[in-house]
Amino acid sequence: MDTTRRRIVTSCAAIALAVLAAAPAATAGDEAARQASEQIERGFVAAKNGYWQEALFRFERANALTPDQPRILNNIAVSLEAAGRFEEALATYEAALVVAPNDKVLRQNYSRFKEFYESQVEGPPGEAEKPADEKATGAESADGKEKGDA
Repeated sequence: MDTTRRRIVTSCAAIALAVLAAAPAATAGDEAARQASEQIERGFVAAKNGYWQEALFRFERANALTPDQPRILNNIAVSLEAAGRFEEALATYEAALVVAPNDKVLRQNYSRFKEFYESQVEGPPGEAEKPADEKATGAESADGKEKGDA
């Protein structure tokens, strides 16, 4: 398994492990939270099927509805990473860590990504831009449960 594919699989597995708090904490009557949960679920399904641009779109919509939720930001970062938008992924991980510096899963995903990113920046020419269209384990669902491997 090449480095890029291994990194994508690892990132997506890590996002699937972030099983708590995928849906923003809110009362049952909170319409924004309900809509955000729908978007997270749709994003998870898209990510599971390898549709990273769609997943990114859904997670960004969830973030617009309930801003600065660390797990949603984590999902956005993973989607950016899988889409090959590494600089944006790095910035998103770092923004999420400002919001939740003690989030263990987020810190673990950031650490793994940063190691990968630095190896690509310092790696052989042409190695950093490999396609990220391979299937990988999915993102976090709206109910916070892992939905399985793709």
